[in-house]
Amino acid sequence: MKNTNEKLYTYSRRQRILAWIALIGIFICGMMAGAFIWQTKSVHTPDSGASNAEKIIRFAERNTMPCIDKETELQKMLTEGDHLQNARVYEKLSQIGCEMNRKKFENFAKSERELDDAMRYVRYSDYVDTANNENVRPCETIEKTLLSMANPNCWENSTCHSENAAIYSKITEDGCPENAEKYKQMALNELQIADGIKVRDDNVSHDEMRYTVDAYKKLQMQNEAKKYLNKVEKMVNPGIDFILELQRIIEE
Repeated sequence: MKNTNEKLYTYSRRQRILAWIALIGIFICGMMAGAFIWQTKSVHTPDSGASNAEKIIRFAERNTMPCIDKETELQKMLTEGDHLQNARVYEKLSQIGCEMNRKKFENFAKSERELDDAMRYVRYSDYVDTANNENVRPCETIEKTLLSMANPNCWENSTCHSENAAIYSKITEDGCPENAEKYKQMALNELQIADGIKVRDDNVSHDEMRYTVDAYKKLQMQNEAKKYLNKVEKMVNPGIDFILELQRIIEE
C-alpha cells in the first residue's frame, strides 16, 4: 500500500477574489510610485523655475523649427504695456529669427527700450517735489508734458505710432537741446514701426499722413516728407485738396 504525505490545497472563490484584489493593489501602488518619481524629476528640470516667457524663449532657442516659426512663437510674448519685455523679445528675435528681419527687430528693440526709459522719466518726474518747481527749466516742463501725451499702448495701430513720432519730433524742436538727438531717433523709430506693421501699403489714414509729414517737418527732413507724400499720393490718391494741405505743412 502506497503511503503519501502529499496534501491537496484548494481555494475558495472568496480567497481567489481577494488574491486578485491584492495583486491589482500592488500594481496600482507601483504605478503611483513611478509617477511620483517622474514628477519629482520633472520639477527639477532646467526650465522648471522659469516664467512662461523664458520657457518659450528657451524652447525656440533649442528647437530646429524654421526661423519664421520661431518668430511667430516669440511674437506671442509681446504685450501692450511692458516695453522692457517687448525690448527683450525683439532682441531675442534679432538673434534667432530670420536673417532678413534682424535689423528691423534690432530697431524695434531699441525703440521699446527708449519708450521704457521715457515712461520711467515721466513716472519719476511725477514724484518731484512741487517746492522745487522754480528750479525746473521750461524745456524740461515741455518734455514732461509732451511725453505724457505719447501713447505707449499702440502696438498694432500705425496711426498711433505716427502720432507718437509727431510728439517726439515736437520734443526735439522745443525740448532741452541735450536731449534733441535722442528724441529725434525715437521719432524716426516710431515712423519705421508705423510703416512696418501695415500689411498693405495703401492702408493709411489721413491722420497718419498728417502726423508723418508733421514729424518729418519738425525734424527738418523736408526731403523725406516730400518722398513720403509722393509715395502715398500714388498709392492712396487722397485728393488734391488734402495733398495741397500737406504740401503747405512741408513748405511752412
